[in-house]
Amino acid sequence: MFSRTSKAAVVATLAALALAASGCSASSTASAGTAAKEKFTIATSGTFRPITFSEGGKLTGFDIEVGTMIADKLGMEAEFVEGQLSGLLPGLNSGKFDAVMSGLTMTEPRKQSITFSAPYLADGAVAVVSKNNSSVQDVSKLDGFKVGAIGGSGTESDVKGIGGFTELKAYPGAPEGFADVAAGRIDVFATGRIAAENFMKNSPLAADLKILGEVYGTKPAGVGLPKSDTEMKPKVDKIIAELKADGTLEKLNQKWFGFTVAIPE
Repeated sequence: MFSRTSKAAVVATLAALALAASGCSASSTASAGTAAKEKFTIATSGTFRPITFSEGGKLTGFDIEVGTMIADKLGMEAEFVEGQLSGLLPGLNSGKFDAVMSGLTMTEPRKQSITFSAPYLADGAVAVVSKNNSSVQDVSKLDGFKVGAIGGSGTESDVKGIGGFTELKAYPGAPEGFADVAAGRIDVFATGRIAAENFMKNSPLAADLKILGEVYGTKPAGVGLPKSDTEMKPKVDKIIAELKADGTLEKLNQKWFGFTVAIPE
């Protein structure tokens, strides 16, 4: 039988062992927590090739690469969330995402509702029509035509400003718009020059279509941040300046577009 002193010694020893084990566990957990990067959640449409699109079930494109680089330079891990463009800005301001990157041009309504980073891209609208269409001359002249554009896009805003159309159909993404103009369901699909030129190079439907007229309303595009943001913008602006200065953005332009886009300062 143990003496009272022996029992006390055993209890003390067991308590010390438990404390040590607890300390090791807490230390391991803290170490694991330090190793894990904080997520930088970026919302994107995933339907605007070559800027943001899915291939083999995985998001890719110009914005996906740039967004990943920005998150990495922030010391964070990019996490992309897909959604229809028309719903991304409300989600941004309600705190669902940290940023929006989807070829987001700086229209006046958007400037009023969110904070933009410095520009890292620029794009303007063009008219895509049937190859046999001789009536449409330019995206800036839409009188009497059925027109389509991506819902919530800068191009849709441009088309509304131009006016004169008999119908404006909003699409969730560019593929649906290209398909409808090829099938004759609309007369004009108004979309960004970058997406239109990529489509004409890569889609079998391109044989039945053509791009018309001058590029309309070219605007800079930036990372969309919450309207209330004050901390993230200067950090993202600095990273974009670095990506411009070291030639990374120009290389990505060539990789994804096949030409270099002039980026406003």
